[in-house]
Formats: sequence, C-alpha cells, structure tokens
Amino acid sequence: MRRRFLPPSKNWAESTAMPPGQNTLLAELRSLIAAIEVSTRASDTEALKKHLKELLSWGRQLILRIPSPSSDLTSQNEGLRRRLRASKISFDSMITAYKAILDAFETFRGTVDLVQQTKRLEELPQALDAIRRLRSLHTLHVILDQDLFEQRIPAGIGRAASVTIRERIRQFSPAPHAPRLFLGEISHIDNPGFFLGLDEDPPSGSCFIFALGHKYVHSKIIGVVAAFDPDPSRYAPDKATDFLSHFCDILAYTLITALEHAQLEELTVRDALTGANNRSYLERHAGRILDFAARKGLPVHLLFIDLNGFKAVNDTLGHDAGDVILVAVARSIQAMIRKYDIFVRLGGDEFVILLPDTDHDMARTFVTRLRQTLAAIDVGQVCALDTDLRVSASVGLSRHQPPQSLDDLIRAADQHMYEDKTLSKKGSADRHLASYPKTASPHGKDLQAP
Repeated sequence: MRRRFLPPSKNWAESTAMPPGQNTLLAELRSLIAAIEVSTRASDTEALKKHLKELLSWGRQLILRIPSPSSDLTSQNEGLRRRLRASKISFDSMITAYKAILDAFETFRGTVDLVQQTKRLEELPQALDAIRRLRSLHTLHVILDQDLFEQRIPAGIGRAASVTIRERIRQFSPAPHAPRLFLGEISHIDNPGFFLGLDEDPPSGSCFIFALGHKYVHSKIIGVVAAFDPDPSRYAPDKATDFLSHFCDILAYTLITALEHAQLEELTVRDALTGANNRSYLERHAGRILDFAARKGLPVHLLFIDLNGFKAVNDTLGHDAGDVILVAVARSIQAMIRKYDIFVRLGGDEFVILLPDTDHDMARTFVTRLRQTLAAIDVGQVCALDTDLRVSASVGLSRHQPPQSLDDLIRAADQHMYEDKTLSKKGSADRHLASYPKTASPHGKDLQAP
C-alpha cells in the first residue's frame, strides 16, 4: 500500500531550527502535491485553493527559516540556497499551472450550469450560444434525432433521421474513446459541414465530435455535438477530454429530461386520439390572440364544427371505425389551417378552429372549403370496409366582438352550428353563416393558402 504523507505542521513553520534533511523535504513536498491532486480530481475548489496556499507558504518558509551559516557550512548552505531558489521557481510555476486548472474548472462549471438551467427544448439554442461565448468557441452545433424529438426540435438546432446519423458517424468506427468520435484536424473526416451545421466544409482547422447517448437506452444515440476552430491545434488528438466527455453526458441527459417534460406537457394540451390540441390548449392561448386583435382592430373568427353521419358510422361500423374517421377529419383540417390558427378537438365529433386576422369573406370561403373537404372523405376507403356511409360537417361561424369572452364566442358559434345543422337536415340551400359586418380587414390573408 502506498504510504500517505501528511503536510508539514504549523509548529514546523514557526520553528527556528535548521530545515530538515533532504528526504524529509521531499516527503513533505510529495504530501502537498498529493493533496493538490486529490482536490483536483474531486473538483473541490475550496480544498484546492487551501492546498495551493499551503504549498506556497511551505516553499517561502523553507527559504526564510534558513539560519545564518557557520564558516564551515558556508558552501553547503550556499548550494542549498541555490537549490531552494530553483525549487521556489518550480513552485511558482506549479502554482501558476494549478491556478490555470482552477480557472478552467470554474469555466467548465459555468458551462455545466448553462446546460442544467435548460429546462425546455426551445431554450437550447440560447444555451448553446451562451456556451459558445463563454468558451470562446468559433462554432458549436448540435444535431438531434428527429425520429425521437420529432417536431419539438427548435430552430437553430440540426435535425437528421436516426439512420442518417448512424450512417454519418460510421466513419469513426470503431470509437475506442466513445462517446468521443473524433478529435483532430477537420481534413481527416468526411463531410464535416454536416456535423457543424455549415453549408460548406471548412478548408482547414480542427474540430471535436461527440455522440450524445440516451440516458435510459444503452448504446442508443440521440444526436451529436460538434465544435470547430480554424486553429488546427486547438482540438489536437492528444488533448485530454475528461471535462468534454462529462459535458456531453450532462447535455444528453438534459435533452432527454427536456423531451420528457415536453411530452408530459403535451399530454395536458393534446388530444390523445387525433393528435389535435384540446380545449386546454385553446383556453391557454386564445386569450392573448383575442386581446391582441382587439388592440390592433383585427378581425378574429371562430368555427364550431360538428360531424354529420358520425353516429351512424359508430353504430354500424363500430367505435374503431369511428376513431379512424375522427383521425382522418383532424388530419384533413390540420392540412387546411395556417401555422398561427388554433385547431382543437373539444370532444366526441366536435371541433373548433380559431382564425386570427381573418375577415368575413375569408371566413366564409374557408367554411366552404372545409365542408367540401370533409364531405370528400371516403368512409369505406379510410376504414378499409365495404360501406356507403358518408360524413359531412355542420359549421357555425362567429366573429369576436370585444370584450366578448372566449366562452361566449364559442357559445355563439355553437348556436350558429345548430342552426346550420337544422337547415342542412331540411335540405335548405341557404345554410346559416351568421351575421357579420361586411367590411374586410386590410390585414387579412387568403386562407386558401395554408
């Protein structure tokens, strides 16, 4: 077992006796250095500072406590002084080096803090930009598995299919230092621009590429993180990457945690069957849309949709077929709306669409297209069953009148929907679309272009 040396005691530093022998000096020095190494590996900042101060004090005390030599020891003491001066220079150099390590550790801790403060996937681009500035990185880029993260990947973050990521990193196999895939000059890898999010491959420089592993599924890669610098020596293959590996592990774990939070949040605002948003989503976001439209004088319309013929599908073909029809209806409507429209399933066969910045004529045109689209759904083909059953839609349309509440707006559209359903049963060609001001918003956009 390796012998453990203790640092010099305070009493020794205060003694006026001659310095101990060379072997004792070496033992004390080794003990101090060992304590510094233990503190560094443990990332114990306070302990590291303490041991560095002890080392500096020990070196200075050793020099200061040398007594005036007698005549017969002059040459020996002079040699000892020279050695101690050289030792002091070494000590100062070592202290400078350990201070640099301490600074690097503080920077790394700041980097980890930025990652761990990222709670939502949409915060990732901002966190990466802050890390890039903190670490003085030329380029820092993350690519995520779009099969896993789906539409949740925010702008500014790379995305690629799982199979594409596996194909691209195959050039690094075998990877003996995984998750490190590559560290070195960029000219040694194929298509580095893919990993760096660049349109063109850099002509020279160095980069690192690390795999991001799934914290629950062993050997599953959820993406890659890469950095580039024009300096070919910044990411040399012989450089230590312990901190970098730890950073990539934390980043990967944080991304999976953010994904889980997003999935849980979606369960509260998304209809499990159709994938459309639910009423909670409408109530969460409609208020600010209506307030903004009221301040700017922009028109907002709400559609209340109820399916005709859906009960017959359920009763005749079964509830599984009814579920298939609901999914088909939701997908058809989703394909018609704009990005800023809100489409929700209220429940059963009832749906609502909130159309911001939409005037009277645009709303009527959209209702016409909506009826035609839903009436064109082939129940037999969609359900893979032999049937002549059809579905259609009764639609109620209401314009928001400030300070009308969302609930009142929905009730008004619901009432118009029942009037429309009554007219459709009578076969009337004059189906109800409610009464609106006949002025159109100059800010409106053509709804026929989703």
